[in-house]
Amino acid sequence: MTFQIAFAGGPFDHAETKRDTESLQKYVEDKDAMAILISDGSPALLPDGTLKRVHPKEMIGRDIYAPGPLFLGLDDGKPLFAFNLKVDADSPASEGEQFENMRNVAGRMDPRDLAIAGRAKSLIGWHVEHPFCARCGNQSVSMEGGLKRVCSNTACAREHFPRVNPVVIMLVVHDDSVLLGRGATWPEGAYSALAGFISPGETMEEAVRREVWEETGVNVENSKYIMSQPWPFPSQLMMGMICEAKGRELTINTKEIENAQWFDRATVEAVFAKDSEAFLRPPRFTIAHQLLRWWLTT
Repeated sequence: MTFQIAFAGGPFDHAETKRDTESLQKYVEDKDAMAILISDGSPALLPDGTLKRVHPKEMIGRDIYAPGPLFLGLDDGKPLFAFNLKVDADSPASEGEQFENMRNVAGRMDPRDLAIAGRAKSLIGWHVEHPFCARCGNQSVSMEGGLKRVCSNTACAREHFPRVNPVVIMLVVHDDSVLLGRGATWPEGAYSALAGFISPGETMEEAVRREVWEETGVNVENSKYIMSQPWPFPSQLMMGMICEAKGRELTINTKEIENAQWFDRATVEAVFAKDSEAFLRPPRFTIAHQLLRWWLTT
């Protein structure tokens, strides 16, 4: 069975060795160059749900936030950029621009477009949130088309690269049941795989054991990697795992999650077949959804 990992599969060459000033200028002037538009993390979509694309020169005169023209790479040999726009009452969207919350539209966007928009959102978010050098505190500037930032203090000149936060997301199984949890702010009845950030000095397997124990009081073993997903909210790499519980007794840490429950395979199958409302399954564009589908087929 094929598992469609949302936000993955970007169709372009990142062109990481072709980002000098001269090359970037040629990319901008290329007649086939295109750019996607982002405002407050939301991409501009056409009425049919595809990403709106314009030539970079069409952005002249628009209110553009940092980092300026962001060079995503080469899409089938054609330069592809992203712009972070200011869109409000004083700087309205142009005709045909409808900026949509990516979480709300991810399930119906074309996978190719979603991968492009996800990469753009993550990179723009990093630039916006890291304008200063973490070493000396001076302003940093975008370089190489947004691939990095460099401290403007020549005595420092520290290079900074986009941050990706590692997260483990795990199916905890015991016999033929799986342990799912829910957050306090989630929709009524929604359950998903347990997850947590990897701490410095931890392996993925160690993070799985710690997070499951902290949230549910369950001891686990035999952690195995299954699949991964880039997650641009804001910029994470979700590493999908499966592990075996040593028992089913739960001690819920309500500071971490609201609740957790064991669900047997028949119940999960019925929920995915839409024959049961035992719980609200994770959206299709999430790795939790794909991990559960994988478990049902093994």
